[in-house]
Amino acid sequence: MKQRIYRYDNIKAVLIFLVVVGHMTTDYAPDSWPVRWLTVWIFSFHMPAFVLVSGLLHKRYITGEKAAAGIKGQTDLRWDRIIGYVLCAYALKAFLYYSRMLIWPNPPWHWLSEHSIPWYLFVMAEYELLFYVMRRIDGRVKPWIIIAASFVLCSAAGYFRLPEEGDFFCLLRFFNFLPFYAIGYYLDMKDFNEWIDRRWMKITGWVIIVVSLAAFANSPWGIYGWRKWFTGRRSYEWLLEYFDFAVSSGWWVRLALWGFSLLTALAVIAVIPDRDLGRITVIGQRTLGIYFWHKPTQYLLKIGNVLPRLVVLFGGTYNEAVEGPAHGLAFGGSSFSMIAGFTVYLLICALITAFFSLKVFEHPCSDLMKLGAKISGIWQKKPRK
Repeated sequence: MKQRIYRYDNIKAVLIFLVVVGHMTTDYAPDSWPVRWLTVWIFSFHMPAFVLVSGLLHKRYITGEKAAAGIKGQTDLRWDRIIGYVLCAYALKAFLYYSRMLIWPNPPWHWLSEHSIPWYLFVMAEYELLFYVMRRIDGRVKPWIIIAASFVLCSAAGYFRLPEEGDFFCLLRFFNFLPFYAIGYYLDMKDFNEWIDRRWMKITGWVIIVVSLAAFANSPWGIYGWRKWFTGRRSYEWLLEYFDFAVSSGWWVRLALWGFSLLTALAVIAVIPDRDLGRITVIGQRTLGIYFWHKPTQYLLKIGNVLPRLVVLFGGTYNEAVEGPAHGLAFGGSSFSMIAGFTVYLLICALITAFFSLKVFEHPCSDLMKLGAKISGIWQKKPRK
């Protein structure tokens, strides 16, 4: 019998690649339509899908035998993972801080809030705590009640007024992505796998992906502003600067957008094969290292104007004097030059993803997770007074 469900490694490989692409393309979204619509399409579902898969895997379905037997995994509070995630988050914060110092003078540092990518690690630590609580009430509270409550909290969270634009302890992101975690947690993996393996589901998944891509590709220029909703860290009051309906209609807009995100996430999961895909599967097993190391590379490629240079290489132009949303399009030339340059840029993103999946880049995250286990073990062995 197969010892590992490869589908979820492959899904994580696709999603971490989209994370890398999304972070690499935001620098040029104001100046290029292909970059703009693809970036907002990625942001519309990639982190909701990651959180959903995280909730699903928190049940510790790690082998085919366990899934077939209906084993939900251990119920202990995993202090080792909580401490490990927090250590990785602060290590990544420090790494990014010193990376920014090489580029910008006096970058900000906040101990209790996070604007950039370490947020996911903090929220995963918080979800580990939530996982323990949810395991305690399994069988006492109906799953649909928990899921419905998570959607209520999600829609209400936008009205919170918290320090640092709502990023205090990453609480807005914690609540905003909570429905995806809850859905993932309460899905039965065995039934879910059988459902998405059906032929009609795979066909439907491809249809949803193609239609959503086409919809974003043919949407107005202002579609990129919706990315601010999908990041999950903005209060409705903050979004009022861009959307005059953000406060009055924010709760149902949030629910509608998350409904779209869930539909697209399930579509992407459905089309991913459940078999060993070699290097792709390995990449999915090493997403934490890729997540840790890729962001500084983005800074370097931005400094080197890599995408503009590629566009120029294919016969286009780039005018730095008009770059950015306040000035207009900086790219010029034929559509071919932009598409060709962007295609090569996406290939670079794929190479970055593959490169940081090398085993050496599991450090320091693997070491910090082990350190978390040691700290947890020492603390739990101390006699209670």
